[in-house]
Amino acid sequence: MIENRIVPNVNIFSNINSIGPIDEFSMKGFGTSSIKEGADFKTVLSGMVSNLNSEIEKPDQLLNQQMMGNSEVDIHDVITAMSKAELGISLATQMTSKVINAYNAVMNISI
Repeated sequence: MIENRIVPNVNIFSNINSIGPIDEFSMKGFGTSSIKEGADFKTVLSGMVSNLNSEIEKPDQLLNQQMMGNSEVDIHDVITAMSKAELGISLATQMTSKVINAYNAVMNISI
Protein backbone atom coordinates (compact mmCIF):
# COMPACT_ATOMS: atom_id res chain seq x y z
CA MET A 1 0.00 0.00 0.00
CA ILE A 2 1.37 3.44 -0.96
CA GLU A 3 1.14 6.18 1.64
CA ASN A 4 0.90 9.81 0.71
CA ARG A 5 3.36 11.50 3.04
CA ILE A 6 3.52 14.80 1.18
CA VAL A 7 -0.13 15.86 1.29
CA PRO A 8 -1.96 15.26 4.57
CA ASN A 9 -5.48 13.90 4.58
CA VAL A 10 -7.54 17.02 5.33
CA ASN A 11 -11.28 17.40 4.91
CA ILE A 12 -11.71 21.00 3.76
CA PHE A 13 -15.50 20.89 4.08
CA SER A 14 -15.62 19.82 7.73
CA ASN A 15 -16.03 23.34 9.19
CA ILE A 16 -18.20 24.92 6.52
CA ASN A 17 -21.41 24.67 8.57
CA SER A 18 -19.82 26.51 11.50
CA ILE A 19 -19.71 29.77 9.55
CA GLY A 20 -23.45 30.35 9.83
CA PRO A 21 -25.75 32.40 7.64
CA ILE A 22 -24.47 35.57 6.02
CA ASP A 23 -26.80 38.48 6.73
CA GLU A 24 -24.67 41.48 5.83
CA PHE A 25 -21.88 42.30 3.44
CA SER A 26 -19.16 44.94 3.39
CA MET A 27 -18.10 47.31 0.66
CA LYS A 28 -14.36 46.57 0.71
CA GLY A 29 -13.49 49.00 -2.02
CA PHE A 30 -14.63 52.06 -0.03
CA GLY A 31 -13.45 51.40 3.49
CA THR A 32 -15.10 49.22 6.07
CA SER A 33 -18.74 50.26 5.98
CA SER A 34 -21.21 47.45 6.32
CA ILE A 35 -24.66 47.62 4.82
CA LYS A 36 -27.58 45.81 6.38
CA GLU A 37 -29.89 43.73 4.25
CA GLY A 38 -32.93 45.72 3.29
CA ALA A 39 -31.20 49.11 3.40
CA ASP A 40 -32.72 51.62 1.04
CA PHE A 41 -30.93 52.99 -2.01
CA LYS A 42 -30.41 56.43 -0.50
CA THR A 43 -28.62 55.00 2.56
CA VAL A 44 -26.38 52.79 0.45
CA LEU A 45 -25.53 55.59 -1.97
CA SER A 46 -24.82 58.17 0.75
CA GLY A 47 -22.59 55.69 2.58
CA MET A 48 -20.62 55.00 -0.57
CA VAL A 49 -20.23 58.72 -1.30
CA SER A 50 -18.97 59.47 2.21
CA ASN A 51 -16.50 56.58 2.01
CA LEU A 52 -15.34 57.79 -1.40
CA ASN A 53 -14.89 61.28 0.01
CA SER A 54 -12.67 59.96 2.80
CA GLU A 55 -10.64 57.95 0.27
CA ILE A 56 -10.14 61.10 -1.83
CA GLU A 57 -8.98 63.15 1.18
CA LYS A 58 -6.55 60.49 2.45
CA PRO A 59 -3.72 61.15 -0.09
CA ASP A 60 -3.70 64.86 0.80
CA GLN A 61 -3.50 64.07 4.51
CA LEU A 62 -0.69 61.56 3.99
CA LEU A 63 1.22 63.94 1.73
CA ASN A 64 0.95 66.72 4.31
CA GLN A 65 2.24 64.37 7.01
CA GLN A 66 5.11 63.28 4.75
CA MET A 67 6.10 66.87 4.00
CA MET A 68 6.00 67.78 7.71
CA GLY A 69 8.61 65.11 8.37
CA ASN A 70 6.50 62.34 9.87
CA SER A 71 8.75 59.29 9.64
CA GLU A 72 5.82 56.87 9.91
CA VAL A 73 4.43 57.95 6.52
CA ASP A 74 6.30 56.66 3.50
CA ILE A 75 5.98 58.11 0.00
CA HIS A 76 4.78 54.68 -1.14
CA ASP A 77 1.78 55.05 1.19
CA VAL A 78 0.95 58.35 -0.50
CA ILE A 79 1.18 56.82 -3.99
CA THR A 80 -0.96 53.86 -2.92
CA ALA A 81 -3.60 56.18 -1.45
CA MET A 82 -3.58 58.24 -4.66
CA SER A 83 -4.12 55.12 -6.75
CA LYS A 84 -7.00 54.00 -4.52
CA ALA A 85 -8.60 57.44 -4.80
CA GLU A 86 -8.24 57.41 -8.58
CA LEU A 87 -9.77 53.94 -8.79
CA GLY A 88 -12.64 55.04 -6.53
CA ILE A 89 -13.38 58.06 -8.69
CA SER A 90 -13.32 55.92 -11.82
CA LEU A 91 -15.69 53.40 -10.25
CA ALA A 92 -18.03 56.14 -9.03
CA THR A 93 -18.11 57.69 -12.51
CA GLN A 94 -18.94 54.37 -14.12
CA MET A 95 -21.63 53.62 -11.53
CA THR A 96 -23.18 57.04 -12.08
CA SER A 97 -23.43 56.48 -15.82
CA LYS A 98 -24.93 53.01 -15.27
CA VAL A 99 -27.56 54.41 -12.88
CA ILE A 100 -28.45 57.18 -15.34
CA ASN A 101 -28.72 54.67 -18.19
CA ALA A 102 -30.96 52.44 -16.07
CA TYR A 103 -33.15 55.42 -15.15
CA ASN A 104 -33.47 56.42 -18.81
CA ALA A 105 -34.36 52.84 -19.74
CA VAL A 106 -37.09 52.73 -17.09
CA MET A 107 -38.46 56.10 -18.20
CA ASN A 108 -38.67 54.90 -21.81
CA ILE A 109 -40.91 51.95 -20.93
CA SER A 110 -44.39 52.57 -22.26
CA ILE A 111 -47.35 51.53 -20.17
